[in-house]
Amino acid sequence: MSRTILVICATHRDHRELPLLAESGIDFIFHDYASTSLEDLITERAAEAGLVADPLGEIERILELVRGREIAGVISSDDYPGSALAAAVAERLGVPAPDPEITLICQHKYLSRVMQENHVPDAVPPFALIDVANGVSSPLPFPIFLKPVKSFFSIGAEKISSEADLAIRLPRWKELDQYFLPLDRMLERYAGVSIGTKRLIAEGVLNGRQVTVEGYAYGGTVSIMGVVDSIMFPGTLAFVRFDYPSALPKGVQARMVEIATTVMEGLGFDNGLFNIEMMYDRETGQISIIEINPRMASQFADLYEKVDGTNSYRVLLDIAQGREPSFIRRQGRYGFATSCVLRSFVDYRVEAVPSDEDIKRLATLYPDIRVELHATPGRNLSDELQDGQSYRYGIISLGGRDLADALQKFAACQNELGIVLRPLDSSPSEPLRAFDLRTQAQGASGTVEALA
Repeated sequence: MSRTILVICATHRDHRELPLLAESGIDFIFHDYASTSLEDLITERAAEAGLVADPLGEIERILELVRGREIAGVISSDDYPGSALAAAVAERLGVPAPDPEITLICQHKYLSRVMQENHVPDAVPPFALIDVANGVSSPLPFPIFLKPVKSFFSIGAEKISSEADLAIRLPRWKELDQYFLPLDRMLERYAGVSIGTKRLIAEGVLNGRQVTVEGYAYGGTVSIMGVVDSIMFPGTLAFVRFDYPSALPKGVQARMVEIATTVMEGLGFDNGLFNIEMMYDRETGQISIIEINPRMASQFADLYEKVDGTNSYRVLLDIAQGREPSFIRRQGRYGFATSCVLRSFVDYRVEAVPSDEDIKRLATLYPDIRVELHATPGRNLSDELQDGQSYRYGIISLGGRDLADALQKFAACQNELGIVLRPLDSSPSEPLRAFDLRTQAQGASGTVEALA
């Protein structure tokens, strides 16, 4: 008898990974939502964004979509609003998933901070809400780290040094009713609170090395899958790559695991995956929570598979169907795995990208590679969703014996991809192959100021 898994706000990684892991007799219903409109609303393409569907109405439409079907599980790897929609739909269908209220509290950066402070106060920086419509004074001393209570790609997250800088940024967030609508409507329904115009959070500035601690909760017990290092271009919020396993000392990782376990069990998070971004300050020994995401980090799914032998999508599928996951460790093909970002700090015109056949050929040379392209021939890099400070145009994830071996493979893959970019001020007769990131990728450290 076939079992149907409902995938809410399905992403390109969902479409890629789930069919590879599906057991015999499982089929998928892939649901879509106007999340691209939400993304557009906080970028320079805001004028092009359409109206965002009411999430409570969307829940009813989803339930109507599956009416008469036997749904074995509901999943989502999407951040906003997918994970909250999935939790709400699963509750209505009576299948395992995190509680909608807890999911929403985790997603709202201020409410999440309040709960974190209740359970792991030593890991929480100073924080306070800022009302974008009433006043410009910071409740914290400058410098502060400013970010919206919900965002994509860290858009809007930045270090602010004065009241004047803060005042310049408030009008933008005052006008974004449509962007905050899904979170606000669901918070009112499931948690009895409203965002209103209190849309920004000020936090103390964090320094150090950033990582992601990822795990899952099943049957009231939290288990940690791994710690992934976030390597950034120095002095920026732009990721160079993500490395697994972490190079941090084992004792530091153990402390991070304890913090993650304590806070997620304290929140009552259950029946789902989560990832927690943390910062480690080597000079002071301080470990701080940056944010909690009540969903899997889909970009890392195959990194675990390469090193441990378990793809985290498998964990997601097991929990959704009420089965205890079995996450094996260090039984993968590789000793190390990395997810490298193709990124430029200069805008380019995209002349050419590899075809599906080119990528398949690359996979024969590098087994288990994952290639994602975020660029379209004939368009500028800036035409795609970006963080406002740089231009990401692809991701390559692969395994190796160690970091040096993986980076050597990455460099070779870049040469094979054949991505061609042209400077915006050049003529079409002067194409330029994508610049070589090898030196930058190898030299970038994991330390950067003001990451929060």
